[in-house]
Amino acid sequence: MTDKFTQFIFKNKLFLPHEKILLAVSSGMDSVVMTDLFKTAGYHFAIAHCNFKLRGSDSDKDEVFVGELASRLGTEFFTRSFNTKSFAKEKGISIQMAARELRYAWLENIREKHGFSWIATAHHRDDNTETIIYNLTRGTGLKGLQGIPVKNGKIIRPLLNFNREEIEWYIKINSLAYREDLSNREDKYTRNKIRNKIIPLLKEINPAVHKSVQELSEISSKTYRLLDYFISRDFKSHVYEKDGKTFIPVKLLFEYPEREIIIYELLKDFGFKSPEIDEIALSLEKQAGKLFFSQDYVCLKDRDYLIISQRATDEKTEIFIHSDQKEIPFSRGLMRMQTLDIDEINDFKADSNIAYLDFSLLKFPLKLRNPKEGDYFVPFGMSGKKKISDFLTDMKIPRTEKSKVWLLTSDDKIVWVVGLRIDNRFRVKKTTQKLLEIKLLDQTE
Repeated sequence: MTDKFTQFIFKNKLFLPHEKILLAVSSGMDSVVMTDLFKTAGYHFAIAHCNFKLRGSDSDKDEVFVGELASRLGTEFFTRSFNTKSFAKEKGISIQMAARELRYAWLENIREKHGFSWIATAHHRDDNTETIIYNLTRGTGLKGLQGIPVKNGKIIRPLLNFNREEIEWYIKINSLAYREDLSNREDKYTRNKIRNKIIPLLKEINPAVHKSVQELSEISSKTYRLLDYFISRDFKSHVYEKDGKTFIPVKLLFEYPEREIIIYELLKDFGFKSPEIDEIALSLEKQAGKLFFSQDYVCLKDRDYLIISQRATDEKTEIFIHSDQKEIPFSRGLMRMQTLDIDEINDFKADSNIAYLDFSLLKFPLKLRNPKEGDYFVPFGMSGKKKISDFLTDMKIPRTEKSKVWLLTSDDKIVWVVGLRIDNRFRVKKTTQKLLEIKLLDQTE
């Protein structure tokens, strides 16, 4: 297994033998195996451990275990404790996302400060399968089908060539001690459900599902690199900038099939998503002058060019929101979104600046817009319809402020009069399994 490990590192050019690597070690099986392989292979490394304070005394025992492991190996040891729950609450994000942000920010700080070349994490092939399935459930393209990258910035993943069975075998044959995080057995989080329920079902259909998904990942990566090569060669040299605007020749797009893919690759950095890309592609053979909007940019379909420019602040009267977006800045402030399993939330705050919505009833992309004549909704706690104009009057919103009101809609149905009241049809009910939490914050928060 050591030979397979070193060959994978060499083949993927993860690092040079003389470079010093910072290992992210949790105390679990995967990171313990990674550490032992680094030691056996004779690489230069140090160990870093994050204590997220999420599992009571078990979190502290993990920290002690990793510290003792570093001591036995005679290597440098870095550790830090985080108040992860407070950070998640402050940022308005999930516990898992908070832990991820804290972990990578701290590891990068240690890497820079102490002169490490790379940060190694212990993700393996089974983790890659889970990630790809997770991406599929959320909706993805070629990029999401690639799964976990072997190298991403200063992060390397030298175990991606190993599956869980190999890691378990290595632990057993070398009698390595490790600590098990029992929360991984719970189905509280989506990834755990995929690992504990979905993948076992897929294995009944295809026992080699991990191998099949790995092959899909590799094909997707090669296809994506090939696509990027052709677009760079045939298109990007013809795209130019002038006076703060980007010009893309329309004529060139007609020479290729599946032009939506090409347009997406050219416009993705401007925030345009699939629904807008499809509309732009359809407009190419139509009359010039149509405008398309992303959150921060506008695309003008001119006679000879697609012209992309930044949107003025007061121009953004419609904003499309996709399921993978986390923050949406607009004139009222900042909307911060996160999707949660119903078990992840302990109490619902009675705060008009927070909306709790049944995720299964929402159709993305959502749309954030200003009110228009005839708009109505069913105010939370009521069963009958009410015109938005009458609701604003009842709420004693001054006439001068009504133009500043925003509505969040799903499939043209109003789900939230932002900062005032949600629609009763989209409320969280006893049957709700997954919810969307949206917080309205000041831009300074």
